[in-house]
Amino acid sequence: MENIIYFDKDMKAIDSKMKEKFGIRGRRAIDLAEMGLPIAPGFIIDSDMTGKLSQVNLKALLKTHIGSIEKEVKKKFGDPVKPLMLKIVISSDLNVPYFPSIHNIGMNDETVKGFSKNTGADFAYGEYLFLLRNMGLKLYNIPAEDKKSLEADLAKKSKIDDIKKAIAGYKKYYGDKFQEDVYDQLSLILKASSEKYCDSDIDVDNSLSIMVQAMVYGNFGTTSYSGNYFTRNIVTGESEIQGEFVQNAFDFTTQNYKDISKIEKKYYEKFIKIGRSLEENFKEVRNIKFTIEEGDFWLVEQREVDEKSTQSQVKCLLELCKNKKITQEFLVKNIKPNQLTELLHPVIDPRTIKGTKSIKGGIAGSTGAAIGRAYFSTTKLLEEYRKAIMKGGDTNLILILSSSFAEDVKAIEVAKGVITSEGGFSSHAPVVARSLGKVAMVQPEMKVRGNSMTLGGKTIKEGDYISLNVPYYEDPTIYLGRVGLIEPDFKNNGLIDFLNVVENFIGDFTVRANADLERDAKVAKEFNCKGIGLCRTEHMFFNEKRIMKFREMIIAENETERRKALDLLLPMQRSDFYDLFKIMGVLPVTIRLLDAPLHEFLPRSDASMNEFVSYLKTKRKNISASEIKARCEDLSEMNPMLGHRGCRVAVTYPEIYEIQCRAIFEAACMLKKEGLNVIPEIMIPIVMSEDEIKFVKNGKTIEGKTVKGIRDIKDQVLEEYGIDNIEYSVGTMIELPAAALCAGNIAKYAEFFSFGTNDLTQTTYGLSRDDSNSFFPDYSLYDLIKNNPFKVLGDEVKELISIAALRGKLTRPDIKMGLCGEHGANPDNIRFLMETGLNYVSCSAYSVPLAKLAIAQINLEKKDSK
Repeated sequence: MENIIYFDKDMKAIDSKMKEKFGIRGRRAIDLAEMGLPIAPGFIIDSDMTGKLSQVNLKALLKTHIGSIEKEVKKKFGDPVKPLMLKIVISSDLNVPYFPSIHNIGMNDETVKGFSKNTGADFAYGEYLFLLRNMGLKLYNIPAEDKKSLEADLAKKSKIDDIKKAIAGYKKYYGDKFQEDVYDQLSLILKASSEKYCDSDIDVDNSLSIMVQAMVYGNFGTTSYSGNYFTRNIVTGESEIQGEFVQNAFDFTTQNYKDISKIEKKYYEKFIKIGRSLEENFKEVRNIKFTIEEGDFWLVEQREVDEKSTQSQVKCLLELCKNKKITQEFLVKNIKPNQLTELLHPVIDPRTIKGTKSIKGGIAGSTGAAIGRAYFSTTKLLEEYRKAIMKGGDTNLILILSSSFAEDVKAIEVAKGVITSEGGFSSHAPVVARSLGKVAMVQPEMKVRGNSMTLGGKTIKEGDYISLNVPYYEDPTIYLGRVGLIEPDFKNNGLIDFLNVVENFIGDFTVRANADLERDAKVAKEFNCKGIGLCRTEHMFFNEKRIMKFREMIIAENETERRKALDLLLPMQRSDFYDLFKIMGVLPVTIRLLDAPLHEFLPRSDASMNEFVSYLKTKRKNISASEIKARCEDLSEMNPMLGHRGCRVAVTYPEIYEIQCRAIFEAACMLKKEGLNVIPEIMIPIVMSEDEIKFVKNGKTIEGKTVKGIRDIKDQVLEEYGIDNIEYSVGTMIELPAAALCAGNIAKYAEFFSFGTNDLTQTTYGLSRDDSNSFFPDYSLYDLIKNNPFKVLGDEVKELISIAALRGKLTRPDIKMGLCGEHGANPDNIRFLMETGLNYVSCSAYSVPLAKLAIAQINLEKKDSK
């Protein structure tokens, strides 16, 4: 009958449409059979027939297929000496544990005696009782009170007479629903299963099949084993199989399991061979359950491995690709971009978290995992860090703040991770953390008070160990204590090898990195980025050796004082640019001139203010603390992100941009003398009209006052260094709606556009990236916002980008255009940017691999659709 399909190791391939009627568990068994592997034999009643079993004379249909099973396993169904036992499995197209299985079908008062000769009476009668109990629980909805009454005399370690009494009680309770004749017994169970599950409202899509399979046992003596294994290590991806087994035991409840490598060599070698076959067939890591019964080798089932690490998956696919079992295209298509975060950052070792209290929830800011002692201020964390360095102590620290500012960067830099209660994905701490490869999360429900914080009814005090797990694909978790970490190793975890394959499908649309420091650039170069798309020069001043000089420059009362401070900063900036240029070689490096509001660099805490006062008094002995504080207060703004920042600072204090541009050109000249021709790209931020970029680029003389333009500074530096020419370009960041709308005019002076979508999103919607998470949950609840606009570009922002791109190209057809920021690592955004005609995205160094993979997958998708 076509609706009942028998399977064993000799099975020939069947039609794929037929397999669709077998459910997941049924298809897994059929797959093993078609591969010629020693699957425990059985048969499947397909989903077309399972709902009609009540109308069928099953006994006659079953005998033929059970006869085939008997030949294969050398047992007889209903035989009192060597009985065959069967199980049924409801097989659904849903991969859920809801649908049941019934084991030990074929048990009766005679077969249990023959069965017990192999397993012992306790186990045999226990399995007989297990059959009867599960019939009640899974088929007949036995009331809890009745079950309790039937098993009233049973204890944890029941005597066999008590078990037999319970068996007799169940049989009497069921009446005609349980039969001693094993074929009638199986028929009744199949029909009851059909009625309850298949011919009912539960089977909403008519997809449930029933698999009947021989049961095999690993407790038939010292030549019997049970176990399971993975086809490779599911954490490291190493090709050695990973698993456990028990000898002369049915399952793992006895806790006497051994590592799979300890089993007899002939079996171990067989496991390896089967594992390789399964990986080649399924193109992924698999788990295999096996039983060896009196030396006879059986596979019970196999499944996909949801719990495998990305590293394991990548290494498996790389090996298959190397052995020509899959194509490079298949390899690239089957890893999701966000999965790569596991290879880029430390991850929690799942083997170490058992029993550790945890608190789940919050917003992922920068993915990865971190362990360390908690500290609640930059000052205290840095003090503890210095102590640990001096005494050889533990330098693993976690910074916990309500919110972070510029002066906290130095603490984020040395910490392993940072938690804030304010902000979101695009707020200060996550942005800085991503650029530094640190872990960050935002937990709005956290309350920070002094030297402790409370969350979920639990308190974390200063110095307590906590562990952070911030994955991309689920909510972050804080573990209260130390757990294990698996540190990334790009060269050995498969990432670099994988990226080398991805590179073959990148095409013309490229990925640059946001990199401010030498180490960021080196990481980005290791990922084969195509240059630096954003160097935020303000981040270069956060270094504790520079911040005081920079603050001194900010509060200077006249140009002469500012230039004195800037002259001290010049060699530092020049050194920074020299290092970035040298690392990147001939690749483009886009340097954004100072953007952040000046007051962001000024002290915020009493400790940091006292430190600054002490520093300044060494320079200007007559200045008082009150004068310094008053000057700092004078520079504060009500709405600084829309205030005195970016090119507006260059208009007020042109000497700041002058020194920065001088540093850029001096670094380029130094390298040219060394034989390296670099091409700096100088980016002017917060431009709202063509007049601003014209002013900064070309300079201006008015009413006797002259402001040098970038070209003037370049000419002056070239003359000083004796260099004929340095190729460079000047562009702007399009981050205001006004700039997007007048992009055609701006393009007269800008040779490239870089879309700064964090600020463009803020100014388009009137949203603060630091505060919007306080009301976003309510907007999501009422479906007022589709996505977080700081992660997925909103339609209005997309429209502004499209307008700017079109108008920019009409003015300057060869204009280069990119997007910088974490929007550039999102596959949905990348697709839009490619379609809009941009040339590249630039994101944090640790997001470069994600962006590259997204681009490759989009290109392959386009190729497939042609």
